[in-house]
Amino acid sequence: MAKVEMKYAEIIAPVETAKELFDYLQVRSVMEVKKLDEIDGLSYFETGPVVSSIEKYLDTAQTALEIIDKYAPAKSSLIDSLKGLPEMSESDYLKKSDEADEILGICLKICNAEKEISEDKALISRSQAAIDAVEPWLKLDVPMQFKGTETSKAIIGTLPDDYTAEKFAIALAPYLDGEERYECEIISHSADRSCVFILAHNEAYERVLSALRSLEFAFPSDPTKHAPEVRYGRLRNKIAEAEAEIESDTALIKELAANRDDIKFACDWFSIKHDRYTALEQTSAGDSIVAFAGYIPADKCETLSKELESRFSAAVEVRDPPDEDDVPVLLRNRPFAAAVEPITEMYAMPAKDDIDPNPVMSIFYYILFGLMLSDAGYGLLMAIGCGIAKFKFKVTGKLKKTVDMYFWCGLATVFWGVLFGSFFGDIIPRISAEFFDKTLVVPWAADTPGSIALWFEPVNDPMKLLCYSFLFGIIHLFFGLGCAFVKMWKQGNKTGAVFDCVPVFLLILGIVPIGAGILNVTVPAILTTIGKYLAIAGSVLIVLTAGRSSKNIAGKLGIGLYGLYNTASGWLSDILSYSRLLALGLCTGVIATVVNTLGCIPSNKIVKTVMLTAVFIFGHVVNMAINLIGTYVHTNRLQYVEFFAKFYEGGGRSFTPLRTNTKYYKVKED
Repeated sequence: MAKVEMKYAEIIAPVETAKELFDYLQVRSVMEVKKLDEIDGLSYFETGPVVSSIEKYLDTAQTALEIIDKYAPAKSSLIDSLKGLPEMSESDYLKKSDEADEILGICLKICNAEKEISEDKALISRSQAAIDAVEPWLKLDVPMQFKGTETSKAIIGTLPDDYTAEKFAIALAPYLDGEERYECEIISHSADRSCVFILAHNEAYERVLSALRSLEFAFPSDPTKHAPEVRYGRLRNKIAEAEAEIESDTALIKELAANRDDIKFACDWFSIKHDRYTALEQTSAGDSIVAFAGYIPADKCETLSKELESRFSAAVEVRDPPDEDDVPVLLRNRPFAAAVEPITEMYAMPAKDDIDPNPVMSIFYYILFGLMLSDAGYGLLMAIGCGIAKFKFKVTGKLKKTVDMYFWCGLATVFWGVLFGSFFGDIIPRISAEFFDKTLVVPWAADTPGSIALWFEPVNDPMKLLCYSFLFGIIHLFFGLGCAFVKMWKQGNKTGAVFDCVPVFLLILGIVPIGAGILNVTVPAILTTIGKYLAIAGSVLIVLTAGRSSKNIAGKLGIGLYGLYNTASGWLSDILSYSRLLALGLCTGVIATVVNTLGCIPSNKIVKTVMLTAVFIFGHVVNMAINLIGTYVHTNRLQYVEFFAKFYEGGGRSFTPLRTNTKYYKVKED
């Protein structure tokens, strides 16, 4: 199958059934709801305030879940992610939904506890900063706001240097005449600051203060009302109280973490409600009826219409979508082709007139992926790992498609690895030679001792692989051009299908044997001759038909010649792009062989065994990881840049029906 035909439906139902109707549509998940044009006597549902409230509740539940994951993380593994969502029956789901308000209360407690923890941490930070500021003054036994006595004034502050009493007196002397009466005490001092307490006679106060300012004296920014020791103790008590509150709130969060599953349910519940009320915004309502429209897959229309009419007394009218509508796209393929649907979606969904590329693309995707990775050992690991994930765990959605894709890619890699004789590089013949002193000879490669290749080894014959890479590329591009032919033919543009595609087929088919001869490939003379005539025929047809839209002969000829140049240069560039099949295929095999060579450096067989084991595991894991990334990227590139460019426009949008879109539980119908 491919693109699913979509129908447009308009539905009218009694207003009292609206909630139950949308609950049913959400469970069925087959209709994308759309607003109707304004109808006299009907107005759109105003669900904005309700949606805003639900968004707030959903955010609270999600925040609470993040908080308990932070303070009491659940134990999980990669395997857990492959098990799929736990299932919940519809009856249990409805029963649990009655507890949503209670669960929301728990979420609020968790969020408030986290808020208090943040506030207490901020208080501790501020208090610690205040302690750091007051610590140098602990030896001061009067408040830092102390002003002095009747006959003297106090000066309390800091100097930006390390002063002793003697050094301070010497530094201050040049600014005084020696008759000023004052007493100085260095409370504390360090490399960059000294805390001083000075008691100066009233008459000497101004002169002493002026001298101090010459030494860059500064008053404290936050002087204490009590002795510094008193403030220090109070700050310590504040920190202790805040730490105790943090401990208490943390314990509360960990205790409430026992409700993790309930909170996950609440997240799903509010998400479902949000989607439902958002869909209700698309609905027109009057005193007695509701009306709305939407898109439905054609094969679901009859069943859905009957169920709506029988269960909700609804009137349903189904027809083809209007031509001007932005009709959503739903792809439905067999698992083999469906596995590469996410690759197409990353590029763009098919436009209205596009054909689904996945059935054709999937075949080439797996072939080209396997050819670039081309190691049977790596492919076997991929296939086994993905096979276990497929058949043992309940993977669903896009994850299932991704697992399927890598499963088929793994099998394709095994296929090419067997043909090229690469199983973790050359580990099989190397073990035979290094540990058993025998050159491995297999029946299918008896004339090449040490090789297990069923076809040939690319390292020994890279030109052969390069030629086949170009051949596979041409076949790939021809299928893309064939898709363009089918697309134009179905659209009724039969002239374009013939004149834009057939001449290109002839030109490239004609050039292939000539190009093969240039690469020193032996080609029968008859094929070269046939190719020459095909190339000439294709060239003439392109020149004559490429400018068929022009109204004068000179224009037709000019556009035709440019079309010939554009076609030849474009196809040459595209075909050369497939040389990456050679590059990545050789890269995987060469690095794998180097890894095995490094592991076999020691001459002692026991040491060699230990070293080969360690180097083998580490080297091949790294090689497989790096080349998997490169292979994935370049396989995608060959589809996007070379294959899709021949026929695919994209620009469509995915079908997004009203559904029970859950993240943590799968609701199963009773």
